[in-house]
Amino acid sequence: MTENFDLVIVGTGPNGAAIAQQVHAQVPEASVLVIEAGREVTDVAGAHLVEADESALTASYDDLMRRARQIEYVKGAASMTALDDDGWTPDDTGIFPAAFLGHNFAEFPGASIAWNIGGMGVHWTAATPWPYAEEIPDFLPREEWDADQETARRLLRTSVGPLVLDMENAFTEPLLAALRDAVPSPDPTRQADYMPMGGVARQGKPFGRTGPRDIAPFVFDGSARNVWLRSGLLVTRLEHDGRRVTGLATRDLVSGEESRWEGRVVLIAADALRTPQLLWASGIRPAALGVRLNEHATVDGEVEIDETRFGLTKADIPVPPRGEPFIGSFWSPSIGAARPAHGQLMQREFEGRHKLSVGWYCATEIRPQNRVVFSDDAVDELGMPHMTVHFSYSDDDLAEIERTREVQRAAARAIGDFPDDERTIQPPGASLHYTGTVRMGVNDDGMSVVDTDGRVWGFENLFLAGNGVIPTALTCNATLAGVTLSVRIARAVAAQL
Repeated sequence: MTENFDLVIVGTGPNGAAIAQQVHAQVPEASVLVIEAGREVTDVAGAHLVEADESALTASYDDLMRRARQIEYVKGAASMTALDDDGWTPDDTGIFPAAFLGHNFAEFPGASIAWNIGGMGVHWTAATPWPYAEEIPDFLPREEWDADQETARRLLRTSVGPLVLDMENAFTEPLLAALRDAVPSPDPTRQADYMPMGGVARQGKPFGRTGPRDIAPFVFDGSARNVWLRSGLLVTRLEHDGRRVTGLATRDLVSGEESRWEGRVVLIAADALRTPQLLWASGIRPAALGVRLNEHATVDGEVEIDETRFGLTKADIPVPPRGEPFIGSFWSPSIGAARPAHGQLMQREFEGRHKLSVGWYCATEIRPQNRVVFSDDAVDELGMPHMTVHFSYSDDDLAEIERTREVQRAAARAIGDFPDDERTIQPPGASLHYTGTVRMGVNDDGMSVVDTDGRVWGFENLFLAGNGVIPTALTCNATLAGVTLSVRIARAVAAQL
């Protein structure tokens, strides 16, 4: 095996896996190295936690997800590992608060990062709703976006329907009818319906959520003769001459051994925080790097379902198979500028109570003052540039959040009693859907980091992928939008190879 490759990919999350799959399909003879700083979180690298039946984490995941509140899962996930007063160790895996390595996230306190093979792709809820109207970049040809989105849906195995094929849910149609009436849409294709989910519905089994291993199995099982995965390696800098990346410097997080790798093409898909951090550490510092950090605001809540409103009783509540945390998964789509808010609604029974989570995301303004600032002097526990996040809501954002709370209230009160104290505006960062820090653009005008092929401005062989590339303000979950752009970026990478 050589240390020189046709393509080096940094990051094994859904976007890194999608790039690997697409490039390997288009240029099967290309040699590909995939580098990941984390290690296996289960015995099956890259598989979603719900699929890892023998994992000690399954019970913890099941318990946390049954609460149907992602923020509780994120907070709890960090406790799944043996964290202690000595701080981070290379053996730690899972999800950690973004500030855990010493960064200043006081203005973005809900932020978390994944530290494991597969990134957030082994933890995610698997919701894959698609962007609409202003959420779709207007500078990309619409026919190309639509085609790439279909490819992304296929890679993520997006399905729309019941979570368990043979489980009858008498509440589905009554709940959807109530939601459609309470949150109406002039577009019949944008009414409350099943939530699109990345995975496979099965008979008598939990919904088979898609992990990165499902996107590009050969990356994780070693079945492709010219594709290699190296984990536990932190990329500390990109060596370059100002126009081309000439090498990647890595450090083994256990042994401390330093290595150097070369790639004809290099693609970074770390995440929306650590991708710009690596560029900064490498002296690649376009004006837009880390600037215009965006995240939809999260309004959380749960309502206890009043069965009598729908002519049903508790005896009609179905019991999902062991390991499936939800009975049903539903979606109230945004309708563009008239209502830039999207509802994710998860039906479940927990501790004897039949509930519907009524979480809503609403778009926030893209503003340059929302940004990640990197230090030239201070470093984190890994020796990488210290990050400080500046983030706040504008007056228009606050007004939109209040309008979204009213939408949430209307939906919830169509289902059952919903006291105002059941609603919570989650702290910034809690959605985990961060965008814009290495955003895509048409011109090298200081407003973007990469061009419409994902290539860093001024560089010939450096590409970026992931949610940080998304240039628009989303209402929907970011995964499908990010992978849609990754399909486009992979095509450009393959063409260059």
